[in-house]
Amino acid sequence: LDAIEAKLACFAVLQLSGLEDFDESRFFDPRNSNSACGFIDEVDRTKMYSIFLARSVRNSDGGDELTDDMYDDVKEVQGMLGIADAEAQVEFRKCFGPSLSKELQIAVFEVTGDDYTPALVENLKTKIDGVIKNYRLPEDMVKEYGASNYNKAVEIVNQKSPSGIPSEEQMEALDKLRELLQLEKEATFAPHMQSFGSAYRTGLLEAMSGTGVIRPEFRAPLDDLRDRLGLPEEATKKVFLEAVEEKMVPMVEFLATELERTMLTQQQLAQKKGKDFGEDMFKSGRGASGRLGIGAEGNIMTDCMNLVDFYVENDIAEEKEVGKKTVEKKVPAEEEGGEEKTVTEEVPVFETTYPITALGSECIEVEMAELLYRQFVVGGFTTQGPQGQRYEAAKATFGGILGLTSEKMEEIGGSIGETVYENFISNAMATKGQLDQQDMMFLANIQSKLGLTAEQGEKMLLDVQKKILNDEANALMGGEPSAADIKAYREKCNSMGLELGEDLELSKSYLTRMFETEVIPGLMNGEITVESAGLLTEIQESLGLTPEECEEIFEGILDKRASVVLTNIKAELLRGREENATDLIKKLVRFASFVDGELGLEVDEAAAYQIFNLYEKFDFSDEEESTVEASKNLLKVALGIS
Repeated sequence: LDAIEAKLACFAVLQLSGLEDFDESRFFDPRNSNSACGFIDEVDRTKMYSIFLARSVRNSDGGDELTDDMYDDVKEVQGMLGIADAEAQVEFRKCFGPSLSKELQIAVFEVTGDDYTPALVENLKTKIDGVIKNYRLPEDMVKEYGASNYNKAVEIVNQKSPSGIPSEEQMEALDKLRELLQLEKEATFAPHMQSFGSAYRTGLLEAMSGTGVIRPEFRAPLDDLRDRLGLPEEATKKVFLEAVEEKMVPMVEFLATELERTMLTQQQLAQKKGKDFGEDMFKSGRGASGRLGIGAEGNIMTDCMNLVDFYVENDIAEEKEVGKKTVEKKVPAEEEGGEEKTVTEEVPVFETTYPITALGSECIEVEMAELLYRQFVVGGFTTQGPQGQRYEAAKATFGGILGLTSEKMEEIGGSIGETVYENFISNAMATKGQLDQQDMMFLANIQSKLGLTAEQGEKMLLDVQKKILNDEANALMGGEPSAADIKAYREKCNSMGLELGEDLELSKSYLTRMFETEVIPGLMNGEITVESAGLLTEIQESLGLTPEECEEIFEGILDKRASVVLTNIKAELLRGREENATDLIKKLVRFASFVDGELGLEVDEAAAYQIFNLYEKFDFSDEEESTVEASKNLLKVALGIS
């Protein structure tokens, strides 16, 4: 106190000398050896502060109070000794913490005892508040001491509850103690979970019973138990999900085992599991069967639906908002003064999440999860009536329980759809040549069952048709197709609206060969003439070739065939069989009519005149003179006769 008076006297002198504004801390900087306290060791300064703090309380009238005047003196001494606020708080705890702790321990003992009354709490509160006020204890210190003592109180109550569930009176006493200790409810969740969490878990498992499903009438009592035990909703939800996982894992493992039994031989199964499974008298060993090429043998749909029902009835899945979207909304005329209006508004977009999944629990591998989902989709697809509809509705839920993403489920559904589409369309096209309205209705039903969009279904149909027609083209061109075979194939493609080149992407060599195969017989037998050239255009357009490409191919055909015909004509004339050369010469004239006689033949003059003179002897009585004359001119050009 003398030091404080000396300090005040010195500062008064400084002020009289005209130094009114100065930083007091500069005079008491412990880091400066020339300051008023710089020569004192840090440990000694702390001890001096602690002694002064304790004596200030002891010298008060009651011996247990830090008066306003003494508190001001304590702050002065703190500054003069260069004690930081954090260090001062530590000394406050050392000096007054035991007094606070003593009162809190008394409160815990009394409140958790067998003689609790509301008045008891009020009286204890008065005493504790007195200690806090008298010693000017900070709020964070009170809460820290209060939290540790509250934890002890929870342990005491738990020990006095053999069933693990305290009585309502005990929980009321704990709640009053919490208020007394100035603790927020959230601060008590951890000790409550540690002491009472197992009791809640026991009640939860009892409510789940043998089926694993918490019936609706048990949910409200469970919520009451949670509130009574003072447990946080998030923590009890975690306990619930852990219990669900314990029940769910064996169900999933059973499904996986059963599916393996339908897919693997006994030797494969024994090798995979490392034990002998004996002889399976019911395993056929056959692969996928059925009209659509998908098998559902060894059906486990009932067990799959038990898993879905378990998940749904326990209300495990969650709807979470993942964003917003803008939608249009019509406002009735009566709300807009007689005129209907369309307005836009933002609405939340929700996504279903699955907090517990088979993959997340690591009870099956990704491959098995995909196989189980595929089996479920196939089982639902091949089941008709209300049960099939039930399977269809549960498809996305089952996939979510397994832990598959929506993209993976769509991919698996698509692969099944491709198999179904391909087998069904192949069967239909093999028996009827093309799909009829009934077939399209069936495909639409498949599309709906597999959850495919109209665009996906259309693309899948187109892809399957292309694949089938490509396979047919390879088989056709791998042999010796006839003109009728080629015609039937291209007309089949065209009836489906498919271009052989653009859609089926058949090679130019295939298209060229198809054109030649269909055109050559018609050219040779006279079906294709200048007058019926429209048939060539039809074939050209049907095959997707350009007019220039067809013209080049056709001219090549003419050149080759005309050369062969000319050779045959010469051979017949050489052997004196003019009658055999008649039809050959007429065929040569028909070839020449396509190219104005320019067949590119090399004929010596004698042979040329021999052929032409023979042609002039033909009987043309049934033909127009102008036609006969035009034919003769064409033959002259073809034979090189001027």
